[in-house]
Amino acid sequence: MRIIMALGALTLAAQALTAVPALAEDWDFVLINDAGKPIKTVEIAVAGSGAWKPNVKAEDVADRGEIKPKGRMTVHFDKPSGQCKFDIKATFGDGSSQVWNGANVCDASFITIKLAGDKATIVAG
Repeated sequence: MRIIMALGALTLAAQALTAVPALAEDWDFVLINDAGKPIKTVEIAVAGSGAWKPNVKAEDVADRGEIKPKGRMTVHFDKPSGQCKFDIKATFGDGSSQVWNGANVCDASFITIKLAGDKATIVAG
């Protein structure tokens, strides 16, 4: 009888494990501001989704305000399992914003965002 109960419990546990949705991973990269103007906020979204999420600031890190041109900041976010391509949205100190599409955050620890006129480019490394 105990064996049957144990097998039933194991079956239920196995079913519960297979029903668990994929979890997001804590992820980060260093963003280098080569856009030519100070950045006020950074948001990130799975490429093409438009579902913007703000940079998750670590509790032990003080808000340093704007990211000056040529400055750096660490961008923290929850990365859905299996996703690597993300869009990055920066809102500048002057209130304007720009989107950089398709940054591969899985293959790059440093992402430089550039802005030449209306042309937004990414350099990953």
